[in-house]
Amino acid sequence: MPNKPLPLAFVLSPEVPTALLDVLRTHFIVSITDAQGVIVEVNDAFCAISQFSREELLGATHRVINSHQHPREFFVDMWRRISQGESWRGDICNRAKDGSLYWVDSVITPFMGTDGQITNYLSIRSDITQRKQQEEALRKSEQLLHRTGALAAVGGWELDVASRRLTWSPQTYVIHGMPSDVAPTLEEALALYPTASRARVRLAMDKALATAEGWDLELPFNHPDGRPLWLRMVGAVEVADGRMVRLHGAIQDVTDLREMSARMAQEHELLRVTLRSIGDAVITTDAKGRIAWLNPVAERMTGWVSDDAQGLPLERVFYIVHEQTRQPAPNPVADCLRRGEVVSLASQTVLISRGGMVYGIEDSAAPIRNEHGHVLGAVLVFHDVTEQRRLSGEMRYRAMHDALTGLLNRAEFEARLGRLLQRVQEHSSEHALLYIDLDQFKLVNDACGHMVGDQLLQQVAKLLTDTVRTRDTLARLGGDEFAVILEHCTVDQAQRVAHQICERMEDFRFTHDERRFRIGTSIGLVPIDQRWRSTTAVMQAADTACYAAKEAGRHRVHAWFDTDEALRLRQGEMQWATRLEQALDEDRFVLYAQSITPIREGMTQGLHVEILLRLMDKDAGVVLPGAFLPAAERFHLSGRVDRWVLRHAIAQLRQQGQLSDIDMVCINLSGQSVGDRDFHLRAIDMLTAAGPEVCRCLCLEITETAAITNLVEAASFIAQLHALGVRIALDDFGAGASSFSYLKSLSVDLIKIDGQFIRDLIDDPLDDAAVRCFVDVARVVGVKTVAEYVDKPEVLKRVGDIGIDFAQGFLLHKPEPLEKVLRERAVLA
Repeated sequence: MPNKPLPLAFVLSPEVPTALLDVLRTHFIVSITDAQGVIVEVNDAFCAISQFSREELLGATHRVINSHQHPREFFVDMWRRISQGESWRGDICNRAKDGSLYWVDSVITPFMGTDGQITNYLSIRSDITQRKQQEEALRKSEQLLHRTGALAAVGGWELDVASRRLTWSPQTYVIHGMPSDVAPTLEEALALYPTASRARVRLAMDKALATAEGWDLELPFNHPDGRPLWLRMVGAVEVADGRMVRLHGAIQDVTDLREMSARMAQEHELLRVTLRSIGDAVITTDAKGRIAWLNPVAERMTGWVSDDAQGLPLERVFYIVHEQTRQPAPNPVADCLRRGEVVSLASQTVLISRGGMVYGIEDSAAPIRNEHGHVLGAVLVFHDVTEQRRLSGEMRYRAMHDALTGLLNRAEFEARLGRLLQRVQEHSSEHALLYIDLDQFKLVNDACGHMVGDQLLQQVAKLLTDTVRTRDTLARLGGDEFAVILEHCTVDQAQRVAHQICERMEDFRFTHDERRFRIGTSIGLVPIDQRWRSTTAVMQAADTACYAAKEAGRHRVHAWFDTDEALRLRQGEMQWATRLEQALDEDRFVLYAQSITPIREGMTQGLHVEILLRLMDKDAGVVLPGAFLPAAERFHLSGRVDRWVLRHAIAQLRQQGQLSDIDMVCINLSGQSVGDRDFHLRAIDMLTAAGPEVCRCLCLEITETAAITNLVEAASFIAQLHALGVRIALDDFGAGASSFSYLKSLSVDLIKIDGQFIRDLIDDPLDDAAVRCFVDVARVVGVKTVAEYVDKPEVLKRVGDIGIDFAQGFLLHKPEPLEKVLRERAVLA
């Protein structure tokens, strides 16, 4: 059976208005435990956040919501402090009934009985799980304190001074537990009381007889049934003809009232401690909006001491303005008193303290009513959200801007373009879009490294910002691509702006380590008018126009016109996007394989192949990847293609059953997939499901350029793949300018030397020296080497003499369907 809920009541005092009781009930999560930690009372907010019912919580301990997120020492220190009578405050992570976690700012305060021993612990909590606006007031908690008491029966008594005869009324007999047919004498009546009480009554009577003064005493009394009571005895002297003739008075059982008073005193002290400990600021006002009281947090934030602020208009102490305009904000208390309901503060409001400090705040004001529903005043609760607003603003900025250049990012740019297109459809107007691509950016990146490339992008961003109008929308779309929306701008005006950008880029020289680079721009210009129905269409047109500018010789502007035949021819490439989509949906890709032959002694003789992709076209038959992979890259379909290849390669390997004779199956990944975290997650899921035996056979190839472009993502992805047992090959090694540097940064198992060094190995001493250098470096870092494009016997012999581990090329094996290669290998095995 759960412990009986602890009845509580709050005491009224000038220092702590009754209104503050409503604050505690309305705005906080509260629980009360007995001295052993057993929960004896919780409010609705506690049940709501923990998802346990009141019946489930009463009689339990707080272990029922223990999240096991804190070390044991955390709770040992907490219990040590509160068991010594100290208050404790800290952040606690709890676990709700459904297993979800939530955090609370918790204040735990012990309170004492009259004997000085801890009788209960009070925990006041605030939900700090979400850093967001909290406009709603906390649920009104169930009444924590049970107001008890009954009408006290009052008895009468009379003592004749001359005869010493004592007379009791019937109720006095009831109070004393005496039969009504017994008439006690004064001495017998006094004998019913403890010695100390008896002495106090005698002293009061003697004084009354001497001075004619009455008395009012509260005395302990032991009822005949064993109950300890407190009785209030009131006496007075009756004088007749100048002499005292009798003493008379009343007697009342005040046990319940004294117990209630003791509890109220205890709870009053508890409330005072709590209001000093809670993290929110609290201000109470009267019905005219004049300040009645401030808690310490409100004093700190407003800069006013409660005593000094008392009686002042709220707006003088609680001075709030709009964060941006600095115009005075509406007074929430005045609005609350006028409407008679809870009112929240307007958004983006700041409080300016007496000393000039500025706080971002959130608050709510609630009316205070008496038992008849009449409004007596208002209570204002607010808290500091300055840091939350700063973080929120920073997050919004980051979501809209490119981290490197500070310009708008692609998502925000396209959102603004979409809104502009909508306005154009509703109200015909002229605008233009410039799609800007840097010429020779890759040269700087390859020659100086991507960090220097980043510096170039930052300088170009500044140059573009200085060239366009401040009202124009400039963004970095990604890589070395930028775009500008020129609002209320004709095509001729846009042409002038675009040519001005080209001219400024013509004069611009990027310098690094005494090397100077000329960076040009190719610009596609598209008028924004009612012909465009979607953001995708206008961006595609601008991209196509930019590509046409590049094909026409770079460093020029190409404007889109509906009659532009060159652009229409360029759009033919876009048809590949549809064909690729259909091929993916209809599984019209086929996996081929080319053997990778071990050429050094001691190398494993299991099957080594690289998977190659072919497209089965309904009209053209087998289509080689050179025809469709560039379009896949251009239209961002490479990730889907790579997932198709990985999924079907795994499926064919699993169909083999026995994989012990298969040593390595290499699968190429595009640069887009290497930098795509979504692809990483899907690939890891597929490989995990495939199991360790399949993963042991797989080796994923990433190009050196893709790895360099997405170095952080590539390194993380490689680590995850290695954890599953998948090997990694660095393809086209040597093609970049920083191959050796990045080989140190990437944990790979195999390097495939770029074919441009292998083809002319016999005739070009420089290629021969480069390959020997690559092999030496590979040995130092402990990775295997593969020579690609081996097409002559003399080349095969030379790569073997140099010490390369594997060779691959048409001389050794022409690609065949993977299914056939695996089937033949299984027969040989």
